[in-house]
Amino acid sequence: MFRSVRGPPTARGALPPFPPLQPGKASTQDLDIRDLDPAVWGTDVIQACSVCDRPIAESGLHQVWISSRVGTDTLPLLVNACSRACVDALPAPAKGNVPTPHTGGPGIVQPRADYA
Repeated sequence: MFRSVRGPPTARGALPPFPPLQPGKASTQDLDIRDLDPAVWGTDVIQACSVCDRPIAESGLHQVWISSRVGTDTLPLLVNACSRACVDALPAPAKGNVPTPHTGGPGIVQPRADYA
């Protein structure tokens, strides 16, 4: 899936940027988390924190991208966290990728691949 979504690893420089995410929200009161616009939020429903499994409806919403190793591939994962503390608790991203969780957009630059 990584290759079909983000291209082969050798084409990293030609990859489109991670889609930009919305700023973090301390409360979801003004947001219907059961009927989201996938073009804006990356999904149509968010129920629980990706980190601690706490219901998002009871907290805030902080979305970040992280690159994580899954088997032999590195996948871009969208994290829906309930707090900044949960974002800070994420594991370090895969070596050779953006070194911290980030909110995407054209300003995020992938590190140069060590084999390039």
